[in-house]
Amino acid sequence: MKQTYWAIVYQDDQDAGYGAMFPDFPGCVTVGDDMTDLMKMADEALTLHIDGMHEDGDAIPAPTAFEALPDNAEPDATEVGRIPVTVAVPGKKRRMNLTLDGNLVDQIESKYGKRAVSSFLENAARRAL
Repeated sequence: MKQTYWAIVYQDDQDAGYGAMFPDFPGCVTVGDDMTDLMKMADEALTLHIDGMHEDGDAIPAPTAFEALPDNAEPDATEVGRIPVTVAVPGKKRRMNLTLDGNLVDQIESKYGKRAVSSFLENAARRAL
């Protein structure tokens, strides 16, 4: 499922670049040379942060409404805006029973290792969707 989180964009008074922090994810920050670079880096940083939380079994917070975002989130820098960042949020794993062609399973396992079928199918489904 995709969720949209807000990034607070700031500019360091001593640096020409931009930074972004996510109030819903303390410690998730990124920087970019310009706004185009920052948008790309914000998407990548948030995706990696959420994936790490998911792997650790941590709960992924619901997005904070724009109106509820904190003021002066980065006191040592000048806020220049707020941008929405939409990312895929992984759900809870579910066990299911599948029937697949045995030769296909053998090919997946020979290329990616034993017990790789589940992750292979999950990744293929994400790319297809």
